[in-house]
Amino acid sequence: MLLLLVLGKRWWREVSDASGTTTYYYSDEIIWIVVALALAWLTWFLVSKYMRARALRRRPRTTDYGLKQVARIKRELSSQYLRPGFSRTIHAVGIGKLLDNRYCIQVFLNDVNEELWTGAGAAPLPNSFRGVPLVPIEMPAAVFLSAGLSPPSTPDQYPNGIRGRQEVIVGGISGANSNLTGQSGTIGYFCTRKSKFRRRKEIHLLSNSHVFADLQKATVDESDLIMQPSPGEPAGSRPIGTLVDFSRLTFDDQKAPNHIDVAIARLWGTERHDPLIPLIGAVKGYVANNDIEIGEAVRKFGRTTGYSEGRVASIYLDIWIQYDRTGGAAYFSDQILIEPDLSRFTQFVSKGDSGSLLVDSAQHAVGLIFAGVSDAILDQIDKSPARLKGEPGVDQPKRIDGYGVANPISDVLDQMNIELVLERPLTATRNTVGQG
Repeated sequence: MLLLLVLGKRWWREVSDASGTTTYYYSDEIIWIVVALALAWLTWFLVSKYMRARALRRRPRTTDYGLKQVARIKRELSSQYLRPGFSRTIHAVGIGKLLDNRYCIQVFLNDVNEELWTGAGAAPLPNSFRGVPLVPIEMPAAVFLSAGLSPPSTPDQYPNGIRGRQEVIVGGISGANSNLTGQSGTIGYFCTRKSKFRRRKEIHLLSNSHVFADLQKATVDESDLIMQPSPGEPAGSRPIGTLVDFSRLTFDDQKAPNHIDVAIARLWGTERHDPLIPLIGAVKGYVANNDIEIGEAVRKFGRTTGYSEGRVASIYLDIWIQYDRTGGAAYFSDQILIEPDLSRFTQFVSKGDSGSLLVDSAQHAVGLIFAGVSDAILDQIDKSPARLKGEPGVDQPKRIDGYGVANPISDVLDQMNIELVLERPLTATRNTVGQG
């Protein structure tokens, strides 16, 4: 009886005409079948989406609640130390680790010999804040890494960078917006825009807003073409794509922090490409913010310096970044600081490396390079052996030079609603990448 009630015939409607009244019915079993099929499809879709996202993400570490508390305390300290006008020498605050593996808050100073803030006199940095150790680190201020306004680097200075025209587009080569006359940047990698529907996705180029967009304009228009190589290169460039979207940046406002400096451009279908990075290969996945490890090895390939290796020196970094083109400064929150592997490289990045993809040793994307220290500042640093090794001297803090700053890649993917291209398309033409 219960089965008949569940799967019985149900009245739907009656239609009257000249010949009489016709009654229409529907069967419950048909409805149940349709509902079951819809639920099965929805379950499959959600599970497959979750499994794909899980497969692309580097294995997560155990949730570290201590880090969350330190990050909260760091934000409180940043709001004080990094507010405009508070200090002429403090320009960044981040989270690192002590030798005993405890978390600490790092305070980055232009010059340890300067007064920390007005009225501080010769007083040193406090030993702790809210119970968390404070560690001073001497480090020159950061700038956006598009090349062009400062004296340009030369191929002789950095012979491994790829500045010339490439017939097959890969990550790590020169490219920038057509409106940025005299400027150069890096095409970082390839991505696709997320969609709710399964369909053929167009390939897009990934880089920084200050490389792919003219930040003096509020919107994208038909003049926003992506040139390869960049307009600032001596070699002739040609357009290979069209700017689609970019993150707007706020300047001179700590209360409206930036989190990403990202732009994407549609690669024209006539352009051949291969999703790989010279000397690194194809990207296999990504690392979530919470899984980035302090001290882990990372690498990149950029337009200027080419291939370089380093390590994550600070996470959840709050930092002021100078922009030569406008003269303003942008405040960024929760970034990644990379210091060079000084056993092999004197610096991790230089002007023109903006847009480079930061990758771990297993080829998972970690971040997107957008800032660092300029060569002009590097030329002025103390080049004593202890300083170049990053070793603190007597009563002197550690010093970091030649560093890079990156947006965490999961912020890039989430806020731009994109996915990295992780598999080589069958139509891609494999070529040896030539030096520019």
